[in-house]
Amino acid sequence: MTTPPRWQVRLACALAIGMAVGAFADLSWTHPRTEPSDFWQPWAAARLLVQGKNPYELIGPGRIYEHQWPLVYPATAAAASIPFAWAPTRLADALFIGFGAAALAWTLTRHTLANPQLWVFASFAIAISAQTVQWSPLLTAAAMTPALGFLLAAKPTIGVALFAAYPSRAALYGAGLFGLLTIAIWPYWVTAWLANLHSLTHMITPVTLWGGPLILLALLRWRRADARLVVALACVPQTPVLCEAVPLFLLVRTLREAVLLLVLTGIAGKIVGSTMSPSHYNEWMAANGQWMVWLVYLPCTALVLCRPNEGLTFDWSRIWRRFIAAMRAAPLLTRTPSV
Repeated sequence: MTTPPRWQVRLACALAIGMAVGAFADLSWTHPRTEPSDFWQPWAAARLLVQGKNPYELIGPGRIYEHQWPLVYPATAAAASIPFAWAPTRLADALFIGFGAAALAWTLTRHTLANPQLWVFASFAIAISAQTVQWSPLLTAAAMTPALGFLLAAKPTIGVALFAAYPSRAALYGAGLFGLLTIAIWPYWVTAWLANLHSLTHMITPVTLWGGPLILLALLRWRRADARLVVALACVPQTPVLCEAVPLFLLVRTLREAVLLLVLTGIAGKIVGSTMSPSHYNEWMAANGQWMVWLVYLPCTALVLCRPNEGLTFDWSRIWRRFIAAMRAAPLLTRTPSV
């Protein structure tokens, strides 16, 4: 019996994980939802964009598309959600988070099927991502897959943090062109989006919390992608929920480290869930953020500090040669023709 090609095994693994995560997300619908998923806003905005309507005028409190907040996603997120706009909201939720999980599983198995980073799918972080239908799995996959890098523009703050850790020309050009394309088609969205951001009173930057500045010690290992990832994620405003810990599983190198991060995210989720009430939303979010700093970000910082400062290198001689060539060419570009 012949062994199937490796890509087929990877694909089967990715599809299985994607379907499992999508099914888990669908289970949240078996209990009446009190609030829509996190994906509801970009899904509704995608439907409105396809209809030629302005989603920033129609989504929000007391509007046609009723929601607790006005539309706080950029049009890039709505545009990226258009492939799911045809489906009813319950199916769209399952398809979106399932696709994100499958893309992440495909990315994590590019070198080996025994990658300990795959334990992210057993974590509290991925469970929260599935229950609330978050972008974290898809954006983590996009950071590691240049062809999907344009999706980093869907959530610019997290996208910038992921790009700082895993920069690529394809991601830079893709995200830039994707953003410019949405502006060309819907030029009103940037101003409308920025105007709505003031409604987000629960956003927190982890580095500003108690113990948060210690995360900056990871810059001592600035050449490492994992060190830049920890620092960059801690320095951008975000909703401080454990789903944002999904990218931090990219730090994992061994099974022991995977188990450690599994336990720490589980403890953080258990503490917040048992001691705080979501009815006090901003206080609940602040508690989430503080426990994430203590139980997730600081241990990850310690982890990268135990590793050598290796990874990112620069060819200074090549950069210098290009600089000298540019300086020599400059007079030719500015020279005035003789009369």
